[in-house]
Amino acid sequence: MDSAMSTLIVNKLNKALDLDLPLNTCHTHVDLVSLTGAIIFKLGMDGPSSKAWPGTKATTAASNKEQIVIVGQSVRLPGDINSAETFQEALMEKRDVITPVPASRWDHASFYRPPGSKEPPAPGDITFEKAGFVEYERFDHAFFGISSAEAFHVSPNIRLCLEIAFEALENANITPSKIKGTSMGIFIATAMDEGYIKLLLADKGWGGGLPFFLSW
Repeated sequence: MDSAMSTLIVNKLNKALDLDLPLNTCHTHVDLVSLTGAIIFKLGMDGPSSKAWPGTKATTAASNKEQIVIVGQSVRLPGDINSAETFQEALMEKRDVITPVPASRWDHASFYRPPGSKEPPAPGDITFEKAGFVEYERFDHAFFGISSAEAFHVSPNIRLCLEIAFEALENANITPSKIKGTSMGIFIATAMDEGYIKLLLADKGWGGGLPFFLSW
């Protein structure tokens, strides 16, 4: 179940039962018993299933498992939100982080298709005028031991992953020397930046697409 599906489930439950379950409910209660207990608790109903709510046997069993502790954190969000502090400030100020498309990203006017346009649809049409943009251009490749030539081929999502991984360690007061040579791992829920790869291939005049790139 992905985030979109979990959000859809919570919205349907809220609508059907007139509840205000938070959108991360399916991530907090990952099995049917726990989710049912949460719903019964919110409804104020008594019953055996309500024992799945915090303080019950179901929770106690889960608490006996290995705990996950957040010791460091880092943030990259639209609106120049690059730390937990600026994220908190943006929430408190209810800041609007949706902005017009920066000229440095793409030639928006050439692809924009306004609502109600009579022109026939074309490949690459863009129907929005604003979006949330995360800054990635000021990537300090030398800091990570990457040459300028190699850095050009490092996709934006990899640049961000490198930055936020290091900043999370820094936030936790963990120096690189402490983890060098250890079996520490970094696990990131992401996908290949296929669009960036295609742009690089097109710039070289290669039309082989992604499979050609993966054969290198």
